[in-house]
Amino acid sequence: MEKKKKIIIIVVSIILAIALIGGIVAVAIIQMNGNNNENETTKTSGGKLFSKEPKVTITKNEASTVEYDTYDNSLVSFKYPKGWTVEIAPVDYIHYCFKVYNPKNPDYMLFFGLKHEGFLKTEHAREVYAGYYPDAIFSKLPAIDPQTTKAYYEKWNEIAKYLNDVDFKSMPSFAPTFKNLELGDNLGTVTIGGDILRGTYDGQNGKCQGLFTATVKDIGSYYISENIWNPLGPQVDVWPLNVYNIIFMTAPEEEFINWQPILDNCLASIEFSQTFINGFNQEETTLTQTIIANQKVYDSISDMIMDSWEQRNASYDRISQKQSDATLGYERVYDTDTGEIYKAPNGFMDHYDGTKYESITDDMYTEPTAGYIE
Repeated sequence: MEKKKKIIIIVVSIILAIALIGGIVAVAIIQMNGNNNENETTKTSGGKLFSKEPKVTITKNEASTVEYDTYDNSLVSFKYPKGWTVEIAPVDYIHYCFKVYNPKNPDYMLFFGLKHEGFLKTEHAREVYAGYYPDAIFSKLPAIDPQTTKAYYEKWNEIAKYLNDVDFKSMPSFAPTFKNLELGDNLGTVTIGGDILRGTYDGQNGKCQGLFTATVKDIGSYYISENIWNPLGPQVDVWPLNVYNIIFMTAPEEEFINWQPILDNCLASIEFSQTFINGFNQEETTLTQTIIANQKVYDSISDMIMDSWEQRNASYDRISQKQSDATLGYERVYDTDTGEIYKAPNGFMDHYDGTKYESITDDMYTEPTAGYIE
């Protein structure tokens, strides 16, 4: 009997030892899994189980981390994104012009021109003028009819070709052209008149979007005979138009929401030096003298552009951003702590079991994204 009792005690002891070792191993496995994978459950001090917030990898996009350099050639100064290229057109003070763009993708761009001239008011006037002076600039540049920002940009590709061939011939690709440019929403006007237009076009690397503004001014009339051989016959107005503040900012369509504020900041920072002002042609119109002398004018224009952009009809943006996401395989989520919006791979929310990120609402498609969830 004693022998049996000893055997039973030994067996029970072995069973208890196995159970104890098993428990320790189980706890170790749970703890190890908890350390290696935060999606797994972890035992609290009270013995209850809870689910940790899943760990995700965030990659910030370039627009949300942009840094600025300052360009200053003693005539004009402005801020622009680090790593971008600045080009200054080979023209005089009145027609001062520059372009800032990303050399890796020139679809990211800000273009600025102080003044452009050489346009007549109708094609008929241009044809009549060409009969008198076939080689004159007024005969070669297209007419702007009606005298609106939209009419000007509808002729932009012709204008750019002339500029690159004649005014910018030492920089023959300075003035960009826009393939299949479509000008849509009119978002308002800038300081001295001139509409702010939203447009899309086919860029070098896909569909692009931009904001375009320019102020077309009719400053007078001068009539000549429509028929050179009949000076007393019907007359036509051939006094030229002036175009001021030729400004556009562009980026790939899915990225324009992110880059528009940055390009607008560059515009707001433009300042002309006293050297520039002193060298400016004194015979230019009072209107332009006022523009140049007022160092805050482009800050004001940028405010109007930004305000108009923020109040735009956003239905187009929602549609285009959704289409872009569908094409590229993304869905959008936002950080409930910071409000930042991220693009995540399609199906992310189907497998995500935390509380930090939630799917965005339709209204949030009009807001910039901060980066990507890998």
